[in-house]
Amino acid sequence: MSRRAAKRYAKALVELSQENNNLDTIYKQMQQIFTTTTQNKELKAVLHSPVVSLSDKLAVVKEVFSFADKIVLDIFKVLCDNKRISLLSLVADEFIVHYKQLNNLQDAQVTTAVKMTNAIEEKVQAKVKAVTGNTATITNIIDQSILGGFILRVNDLQFDASVQGNLNTLKRKLLN
Repeated sequence: MSRRAAKRYAKALVELSQENNNLDTIYKQMQQIFTTTTQNKELKAVLHSPVVSLSDKLAVVKEVFSFADKIVLDIFKVLCDNKRISLLSLVADEFIVHYKQLNNLQDAQVTTAVKMTNAIEEKVQAKVKAVTGNTATITNIIDQSILGGFILRVNDLQFDASVQGNLNTLKRKLLN
């Protein structure tokens, strides 16, 4: 139920941001809000506490996110007025999802044995675009156990071109 409510608030925020031509700015702010509200235990405790008054919760989020645009500050107030301020991180997450859908963006995870160079990252980006038709935000995970090559994950797709993966495939073939 709360995820559905968060989607409605996020959709309204996307529409307001589009009307005011500041969707990209709000997107960056919502990324910061999501990161802060999910990683800061004290802030999370305040937002979910039944003991802290709604006016105090509103004051806290306005202070913590003082950089936020007026539209975002208004959403804080609406969430408090509707006793839904505890959904703030979900609203931010849903906003990010909606923004990425509007802009054909995806998240891709590339696991390599060593840090990717810019040239390799460009090739991976081209491969993701060829396979999915969209660009992706690439996160590089370093895992020396794959020995070499890479493992690419985009949504529910996985492409394993790692040395370890190839060795495992060869081993299975030899054992059968």
